[in-house]
Amino acid sequence: MFRKYILLTSLLLLIQSGTTKAQESMMTDISYVFLEKLIATAKENYPRMNSFEGRIKVAKTTVGQEQLSWLDAFSFSYVYNPNNTIDLAEPRFFNGYQVAFNLNLSSFFQKPGNVKQAKESVKLAQYDLDEYHLTLETEVKRRYFSYVQALANLRLQTKASSDALNISREIKTRYEKSETTFEQYTMSQMSYSGALQSKIAAESNFLIAKASLEELLTKKVEEVL
Repeated sequence: MFRKYILLTSLLLLIQSGTTKAQESMMTDISYVFLEKLIATAKENYPRMNSFEGRIKVAKTTVGQEQLSWLDAFSFSYVYNPNNTIDLAEPRFFNGYQVAFNLNLSSFFQKPGNVKQAKESVKLAQYDLDEYHLTLETEVKRRYFSYVQALANLRLQTKASSDALNISREIKTRYEKSETTFEQYTMSQMSYSGALQSKIAAESNFLIAKASLEELLTKKVEEVL
């Protein structure tokens, strides 16, 4: 049993040493120019951005309404009483047009505060948008780095499975020529099976990371130019 473990470990180390030389870091796959494009795309397309921008528009509209509502404190009225009209129910001492201007002092003095409050609402809405810009930017970066990591790991596992396949074929040929033992042949097949399973898991992780990033972009990564 110990001998089988040594053989299997040796095969795995042989495969991994070859794949490690192929790519020792994922940093070479990271493009900050492309990352900036991803961030810009997310800010332009992600639906929640429209929600924050809509709040700013509503707040600005409220400011305009409050500024125009200064006129609400003033009221104008007039009464026309012809000279030849006698109203016994409500006798009037003046004839012709009677004009009156009214000023609601309570409403008048409330207007500056209302306008100021509306302007503060615009600022708060803008602060929320700015904060979400930072949050969204950080999230795009995090998902992009996970995407690059998954892609690098997929390449690694693909190379590992290819190497394991080549080794298993070589050992199979040697076994058919009676140049190696059945035990070594079995170990090579087990090694290839393990490498293949790792590749499948890497493919799944890559697709999940890609879908997670595209959720923020609302489009395929390949469509970002």
